[in-house]
Amino acid sequence: MPTNRKKPIVVVTRKLPDVIETRMMELFDTRLNLDDLPLTVEQLTEAVRTADVLVPTVTDRIDEALLAEAGPNLKLIASFGAGVDHIDLKAAKEKGITVTNTPGVFGRGYCRYGDGPHPCCLPPHYRRRAGVARR
Repeated sequence: MPTNRKKPIVVVTRKLPDVIETRMMELFDTRLNLDDLPLTVEQLTEAVRTADVLVPTVTDRIDEALLAEAGPNLKLIASFGAGVDHIDLKAAKEKGITVTNTPGVFGRGYCRYGDGPHPCCLPPHYRRRAGVARR
């Protein structure tokens, strides 16, 4: 049965390994930062207004003021890297935004599957879509 649901919009703030970006583009409506320059406050604000999922790195400051600008569709901040010190967790929780990270992302055990990141850090409705695409 065909579905008319659109893919979630995922905004990636910095250049990630090619295999990850490729996989994300297969699964989601992915907006990449091809220049790999830090996003300005204005660009980050636009990202949180339009994204369903924001994928920042530890160099991006996701504070209360930025999260106050978040659109109603932003439900997940999936930080690429260990730690979430750069994200205001209280403000995210108040907005109903889940925050995850990828501990060990730069270590040997990062990708056991050979085809990009495992989608286990995504919420269930995104995991289902990723699981279908993985088969």
